[in-house]
Amino acid sequence: REAEAFKEQGNAYYAKKDYNEAYNYYTKAIDTCPNNASYYGNRAATLMMLGRFREALEDAQQSVRLDDSFVRGHLREGKCHLSLGNAMAASRCFQRVLELDHKNTQAQQELKNATTVLEYEKIAEVDFEKRDFRKVVFCMDRALEFAPACHRFKILKAECLALLGRYPEAQSVA
Repeated sequence: REAEAFKEQGNAYYAKKDYNEAYNYYTKAIDTCPNNASYYGNRAATLMMLGRFREALEDAQQSVRLDDSFVRGHLREGKCHLSLGNAMAASRCFQRVLELDHKNTQAQQELKNATTVLEYEKIAEVDFEKRDFRKVVFCMDRALEFAPACHRFKILKAECLALLGRYPEAQSVA
């Protein structure tokens, strides 16, 4: 009961977009009752709103370890993987959601997004070999729309900008 009260307070702060306070209350709920998947799922959502995708990923993974049929947990795990630039792992998560709920439109769309990122990665790899750095920058810009927290994409973009002689841009990306 105490854990549920903490979760409800967390939900109230989340609704007000006060994600730091929401995080604190979800953490209290987890500390009180560490085996509840939805508490980890809620904290993962809060961490995602704060842009803390690596931590959010850990909570999302814990939520699905506790309850493998927790659809929102799998969705959040996939979104974290995608934001961090791991489109293959994201695809697996979204496919798991579709196994649990084949009509889940969010998972269908996110799976398309993950596929798009994989395509841009492949194109960039080929174009880097061809030394077509402008095209690599273009591909990385598109991939970063879906994977804003991916250091690998940012570094590749910065490297290509430097190779194009666009040093101030390269420095700002790096």
